[in-house]
Amino acid sequence: MIHNKLTNFSKAEQKVGRYILDHTNEVIQMSTAELATAAGVSTATVARFGQVIMPDGGYPALKLRLSAEGNVDQTLYDEINPQDSLEAIKSKLSMRMAHTVEETSRVLSDKALRAANQLIAEKSSIYLYGLGASDVVATDFEQKYIRVGKAVIHSQDTHLLAVGMTTQAAQSVLFLVSNSGEKSESIQLAKLAKAVKVPVIALTRNATSTLGSLADVVLINDDSEENQTARAAATTSVVAQLYVVDLLYYTFIANDYDQHIKQLVSSRSAINKHFN
Repeated sequence: MIHNKLTNFSKAEQKVGRYILDHTNEVIQMSTAELATAAGVSTATVARFGQVIMPDGGYPALKLRLSAEGNVDQTLYDEINPQDSLEAIKSKLSMRMAHTVEETSRVLSDKALRAANQLIAEKSSIYLYGLGASDVVATDFEQKYIRVGKAVIHSQDTHLLAVGMTTQAAQSVLFLVSNSGEKSESIQLAKLAKAVKVPVIALTRNATSTLGSLADVVLINDDSEENQTARAAATTSVVAQLYVVDLLYYTFIANDYDQHIKQLVSSRSAINKHFN
């Protein structure tokens, strides 16, 4: 929950995070002032750190969360190793996936979801890009939204996307998927979109990333339990991003339920008639 987010904090806030990681059991019993003294920072820094980690409850909620996690077998969060049995691997992955969805649900803003859906509803064309594992998520977004009548332009050719946005700026929205928020291709597309006044929706784990700072709407996903070794396979981050796309899609359907259900039924009927 804390370790993989440390680089997003200020130096003073990082001191708080490191102290918590090194003295978790003691911190559970500490007041804000006591933790501030122990970590060598101000009480305001501790309060700010707690609010970022637990937006709905701050430092008191963080202590409760630390206490709850202390009762969980932490080996379930460890990296997969050659000695693991099939049962152990299943337990580890199940725990990771459930934790990832729970954390993403907690950090994802309802306001951001509504704002993203409003842009998607208002614009006739959605330009869509994701690189590597993020493209798996982009593909899932594409196949969902075309079923409810949206024109989705999804391509790995950034020049093609750039031309389309430039010539249809008033009717377009750009949706970018980048877990780190630092992929050069996504950043360049976002900069172009801003230049031609196309709104940008970013799906990323880091709201303070370069992409996050360029986006009009930031949808936050969590991958806090994915370490750098496992990152090569982009496991939990993809699960988190797919969950966000599902949330976005189902809330989009709910906003105009009757019309979207008709479109879904129509598209399913066409597939069944001509391809089954």
